[in-house]
Amino acid sequence: MTIPMLRAAALIDPLVQSNSHIVYSAKHAYPLHRHDFYEIFMIASGQCAHSVNGDVQHLKQGDMVFVRPEDTHSYDLLEGEDCRFVNVNFYKEVVESAFDYIGHAAFAQTLKSPSLPPIVALAEEDREAMAAKSTQIQLFTSTDKQKARAVARNFLNDALTLFFLHYRNDDRKAMPQWFNQLLAELQRKEHFTAGLDRLRALTPHSDGHLNRMFKRHLRMTPTAYLNHLRLSYAKNLLLTTQLPIVDIAYEAGYENLSHFYHLFKDAYGVAPGRIRSVDPF
Repeated sequence: MTIPMLRAAALIDPLVQSNSHIVYSAKHAYPLHRHDFYEIFMIASGQCAHSVNGDVQHLKQGDMVFVRPEDTHSYDLLEGEDCRFVNVNFYKEVVESAFDYIGHAAFAQTLKSPSLPPIVALAEEDREAMAAKSTQIQLFTSTDKQKARAVARNFLNDALTLFFLHYRNDDRKAMPQWFNQLLAELQRKEHFTAGLDRLRALTPHSDGHLNRMFKRHLRMTPTAYLNHLRLSYAKNLLLTTQLPIVDIAYEAGYENLSHFYHLFKDAYGVAPGRIRSVDPF
């Protein structure tokens, strides 16, 4: 069976960079599909079965779900009960820019890497506030696209904040103090651009132990984490300076320009030269 691919180019207004709508019944939701954009949906009332990536999530009122590009999913009744949910879609680069703003690679990986989309249960006041913002996006899209874009960005930031608070409550206590200190040291340019040798010099722990800690708490290898820091730094230079790309790559710690191009495009979906002409906000 061929699974339909929904594309941002066809569904998302480029001036708003988002799309919001209400689905009044699981029966009216799009059948099994995937897409090339991020989707955040929240159960406004009732409950439903969310079939996703070959598994099923049982969702109830107040559950907010973070659906990633390429997740394959559909909706159905749960125990004979229907649901109403709000659905807000975003360009991939808009969400990636929001992750960069938060500046916490482990949190980003917590949302992006699990086999099933992450869920956070919202308090009533948060559920009502998010539902109101989704309605505003829909309204302003037809009357004032700049307002719609601003409200959509606010919705995204609030949603990621709610997921982040949930992440911090669950995972922060389990992270050893020495590892927290190591991550803080690695935020400094002179450290993350120097690579693995500098990381090893900052801690007495073995390579094997470091690998286990990075995978357990950040869901990535030490090399992947350093690349995340380097690429975020390079992206900021691309957007805020006129430095040649070769100089930016060197500033970020990359001596091989083609390797930098490959990693950058894989992380952000566009080549370094193009990102200067793409508005990430």
